[in-house]
Amino acid sequence: MNPQWKTPLTRVEQIELSVASAIEHGASAPGMRLPSIRKQATLLGVSPFTVAEAYDRLVARGMIESRRGSGFFVRSRTPRQIPGAPLMTELPVDEHWLLRNVYNQPDQGLPAGCGWLPPDWYDREAQQRALRAVARLAAPSAEYGDPRGFRGLRTWLAHTLSDKGILLNEQEILLTQGASSALHIASACLARPGETVFVDDPGYCNILSNLAFHGIQVVGVPWTSEGPDTAAMAELLKRHRPKAFITNPWLQNPTGASYTTQTAHQVLTLAEQHDFYVVEDNVSAELADWPQPTLAAMDGLARVIYIGSFSKSLSPALRVGYLAARGPLHEQMTRFKMMTGMTSPELNERIILAMLQESRQRRYLERLRNRLSQAQFRCADQFAAIGWQVFTRPSNGLFLLARPTVPHDSLALTRSARAAGFLLAPGNLFRPGSEVSPWLRFNVAFCQDTSLWDFLRTFNL
Repeated sequence: MNPQWKTPLTRVEQIELSVASAIEHGASAPGMRLPSIRKQATLLGVSPFTVAEAYDRLVARGMIESRRGSGFFVRSRTPRQIPGAPLMTELPVDEHWLLRNVYNQPDQGLPAGCGWLPPDWYDREAQQRALRAVARLAAPSAEYGDPRGFRGLRTWLAHTLSDKGILLNEQEILLTQGASSALHIASACLARPGETVFVDDPGYCNILSNLAFHGIQVVGVPWTSEGPDTAAMAELLKRHRPKAFITNPWLQNPTGASYTTQTAHQVLTLAEQHDFYVVEDNVSAELADWPQPTLAAMDGLARVIYIGSFSKSLSPALRVGYLAARGPLHEQMTRFKMMTGMTSPELNERIILAMLQESRQRRYLERLRNRLSQAQFRCADQFAAIGWQVFTRPSNGLFLLARPTVPHDSLALTRSARAAGFLLAPGNLFRPGSEVSPWLRFNVAFCQDTSLWDFLRTFNL
């Protein structure tokens, strides 16, 4: 080892790099004893403290180990053998398929049915600037923090939501680890096993699995291009007494459709008449290119629990979402969050706030909305060109629901697509009872590859 001191690296970093390189290239074999700290310091002409720090870093990386009274030795780099994970193309497409596999195997095909933006569509430079800004602040407290989440972000949200007509203060906002966590908290506090909850049909697959897992009876409300079919909902209310209706009113997952103002009023009227809560899942709020009349603003948070997230627009990796509610229900949800996870990560919440407060944020969101709007129009036109039918033509957002005009089971079509290298999302995943569906969800941001359209065209021949 002969580190060259004339480099930007510190001497500790040079020694660490030199030893690590020797191990990785086989010059230092597993089990080999390294020179003692004192001997290594003498050989390199550095302080023993410098060598000790470098060795400690290598121990932390798992490359070497310290044996009491014997010195430092190269560790075996062969991990414990476990059965290999199956390829996504070998897995059955069932109601758990998206939850279990599409998140951790992104390289096994084009994820044309996934639920997030391509990595290069996010403002990664803003994320880096926010990380640096937060790192310059004083170190976070060693305590758990406020169970409701970082107050700075809650205050920002209170001002922003008030601008949208949802008048509240930061005490009525609960930060969560993404919108999925907020939905879990809300559903657990509103319904017990055996009780009934209405959901969108088709709707968000994660909440469907969550409710079923907790023994809650799930009843689907059919969707139209203008939101839920309120006439069908009224008929369902003659037979069921739901505790809540969990709905995604704007740029809905998976249809891309949105409520009309008339539909919104009708849903709130039914909620009041039949005494149930409405959980408004508005995760795509920042992607909408019109000022939505949110259910929470219309209702004043009397019967509506409002849920939002930053995963669709800023970063899915940071997992920051929130819910807004009032009175005893808000306190109950806060206690549930503490029982199941104590607090949410304040560091992530600080990073999100730093990104939101950037002067460039508004322009980034405008560019993102324009990009998604263009992708929506291109995809809808492409589906028309290959003879497929779309559920509706959203003006923005990630999702478009489509089906071939020649009848096909979307599950069988998904299996064929998987073998061809395309990861689609079949309609049965979004049905409360996993019923057969001809529809498939598409993410317009991932549908620019001409080979995808060539493949889909074959199902109308």
